[in-house]
Amino acid sequence: MRVLKYFGYTVILCVVVSVLFVLYAPVFGGSQSMESLQRINNSRNFVEGKFANQMATSVSTRSPDRKSSIMDWVFQQDDKNPTKPLPSRLFNSSRLTEGKFAWLGHSTLLMKTNSVVMMTDPVFHRASPVPVIGNPFPVQHPISINDLPAVDAVIISHDHYDHLDHQAIRILSKRVDHFFVPLGVRAHLERWGVDSRNITELDWYESEVYRGVRLTLAPARHFSGRGLWDRDSTLWGSWIISSDSLNVYFSGDSGYSDAFKTIGQRYGPFDIAFLENGAYNLDWAQIHLMPEETVQASIDLKARLLFPIHWSKFDLALHPWDEPAIRLTREATIRNVTVASPLIGEVFDVRNYPETRWWESLRAEIEQIISSLRS
Repeated sequence: MRVLKYFGYTVILCVVVSVLFVLYAPVFGGSQSMESLQRINNSRNFVEGKFANQMATSVSTRSPDRKSSIMDWVFQQDDKNPTKPLPSRLFNSSRLTEGKFAWLGHSTLLMKTNSVVMMTDPVFHRASPVPVIGNPFPVQHPISINDLPAVDAVIISHDHYDHLDHQAIRILSKRVDHFFVPLGVRAHLERWGVDSRNITELDWYESEVYRGVRLTLAPARHFSGRGLWDRDSTLWGSWIISSDSLNVYFSGDSGYSDAFKTIGQRYGPFDIAFLENGAYNLDWAQIHLMPEETVQASIDLKARLLFPIHWSKFDLALHPWDEPAIRLTREATIRNVTVASPLIGEVFDVRNYPETRWWESLRAEIEQIISSLRS
C-alpha cells in the first residue's frame, strides 16, 4: 500500500509540474493584449472562439479501419533518417545580393529584393518545447544566427514549433527591424522580447508595404497552437512578397485547397513558389500537402519555378527523409514543372538555380548499408 501511495504522489506531482510548465514556460508563448483581442474578435476568420479554415478541415483524418498506430512510430523504417550529415554549402552572407535567395533548411529562407533582406520562419534550434525531441538532422556546414547578414524583416507563417523558434526570436528581437505575423502571433513575440512597435499583425488578404516591398498574408489550410489549450487561437497563413523585380509565394504549412488557384489568379504569376513538401501523412491529408499536391499547387499558383521546402531537417513524420524529394521530382517531370533543388546554404536566383538531385547519392549509400546489414 505504501508503494502505491508513493506512486500516486509521484503521478500527481508529475501532472502538477507538467501543467505549471505549460502554463508558465516562455517557450509556449504569450497572452493576447486587449488590442490584439479586439482585432481577433473582429476577424471574419475567427468563428465561435477560434480561427477557422475557409473549408471544413480535420487535423486528423484517420479512419477507424486503418491499422496504423503508435507502433508505426516505434518500429520505423531503416531509411527514415539520414545516416550521415546532409551535404550543404558553407553559407556566405556576402553572396546574398539583390534578387538572391538562400535556403537554410526546413521553411527558413533568406531573400533580398529592393535592397531589403527578409527571412521566413527562422528556426535554428529544435522543433519542440523540450530538449529531447525535435532536434534537427546534422548537416556538413551548420548555419547559425551569427552567420546571417543584417536582416531587415522576419515573416512568420504560424506559431508551430518548426516554424516559430522562441530561442531564435529572442536573439533576433535585437537585430531585426520588423516582424510580420498572422493575427495573434504578436503575443508570442512580445513575450520573447520583441518591441510591439516592431510587429505588424495581418489578417488574410491584408497587406503592408515595407520599404517598397508589399507583404500580403494569404489563406492556408492548417491550424495553430503551442500548448495544450490554445488550438487555433492564432491565425496561420501563406505570404505573397512582391517588389518591382520579384513576385514570391511562401506557403508556410497547408493542405491542398482551391485557395492556391485563387491566389494564383489574384496575385500570380509568381517568379518562384516556396511550397511545403514534407512531414506529411495520410492521417494529416487535409493540413499538409502530399508531394503530388505540391506540384499541383505550383501549377495553380502559376509559378515559373517551384522550390520544395519543409523537408530534410526534422523527423516529423513516418516517411523516409528523402521521399518528399523523390516523389515531387517524379511528379514534376510528368507535369513539366521546373524545380529548383539547391543545397542548404546555397545562394541562387530565379535565373540561375541548381537542379541537381543531391539526395540520390545518399539514397544509394543508405540502400547499400541496409543491404549489408541484412546479408
